[in-house]
Amino acid sequence: MHQASKQSARLRTRVERGIFKRTTRAGETRYEVSYTDSDGYQRWRTVTTLTEARRLRAELVTRVSSGERVAPSKVTLEEFAAEWLEQQRSRLRPTTHVLYGSYLAQHINPRLGSRKITAITVDDVAALIADMEQGWRYRERDGRLVRVTGKPFAAWTIRGVLVVLGRVLGRAARVGTINSNPVRRLEKEERPKTARREFPSLDREAIGALIAKTPKRYQALVAVSVLTGLRQGEALGLRWQDVNIKAGLIRVRYQLDRGGVLVEPKTAAAKRDIPIPPSLGRMLAEHKQQAFAKGYAKLADFVFASETGGPLNHRNITRRGLERAIADGKLQKLRWHDLRHVAASVLIAEGASIPYLSRVLGHSSPAITLAIYAHEFARAEHADRTRDRMEEAFGDLLG
Repeated sequence: MHQASKQSARLRTRVERGIFKRTTRAGETRYEVSYTDSDGYQRWRTVTTLTEARRLRAELVTRVSSGERVAPSKVTLEEFAAEWLEQQRSRLRPTTHVLYGSYLAQHINPRLGSRKITAITVDDVAALIADMEQGWRYRERDGRLVRVTGKPFAAWTIRGVLVVLGRVLGRAARVGTINSNPVRRLEKEERPKTARREFPSLDREAIGALIAKTPKRYQALVAVSVLTGLRQGEALGLRWQDVNIKAGLIRVRYQLDRGGVLVEPKTAAAKRDIPIPPSLGRMLAEHKQQAFAKGYAKLADFVFASETGGPLNHRNITRRGLERAIADGKLQKLRWHDLRHVAASVLIAEGASIPYLSRVLGHSSPAITLAIYAHEFARAEHADRTRDRMEEAFGDLLG
């Protein structure tokens, strides 16, 4: 037996059959599970609590006795993640699959990919987060990865990376490759902190100026987005068969993904009918006449189409439409998704209830709507109540 193994054995205290307790040099308590693997070798696994140790030992003994192969895995995190990602191909949207692959290639594999998946600890995950918060990234130079520094990554980006790493390690834990998922053991202060972004609010005049300053080609698209709260992909995926101008309704049944492919919404609630005001209906009718003159206003054609009749590009409508309108109108800076928040704020100010707003926005439940817009509802209700009470108490003093 090696000297280190002898020392470790002396530090172990037997708790019960196959489970031992050990104190680390840092003074932390660890529980070691002893079992015989499928090849007849004695193996050890380390966990942090006695409950985990009992569960793990019972699971290992059951798997070995049932004939399942249980032996230490030599697979690396990168190898396991590649297999997992391929399995997800049919389950994820193409754009999400590409995004997950980029998180693995750019952030996870350069830091942890060469390590055995059984060796990944919660401290390794915490180090990855700290690394990204400091702006460290990896670039390929002369056939090798070089660590360089740059602008710290946004908390939302780090959270996205954690989601992928957590799902990979979660799968590994479920199939018994590792004891438990280290991502789940992160402490609260170790996780990236995301501050809620203040939603922009445009008044009636500002909304009018935004629409008026938008280049004619994108004017109807911006008007639909800011007055209905459609997501960008939902607006771009509209076809004329989805718009009933006479009834004043827009039917959301598909959305356009970043690859230019029509896909169904992620949730059943996202398939919905949205009422539109007559003025917006008239604008869409005029837009349809112009499309008809160009030869693409048939039912299956896109409402907002390119010069060739195909779908518009997500990035182009922002750069050539929204950003130009903001610059020409000297308006506050907006992202395209902010148009959805502006629409929600307008509906709340006009007295829309939480269930109704949830249905219009296509949220899967009113609870999500309330979580996002609770401050907007509170502000609208509080402002009205305060205004009425102040008028009642002091209005007569002002003649």
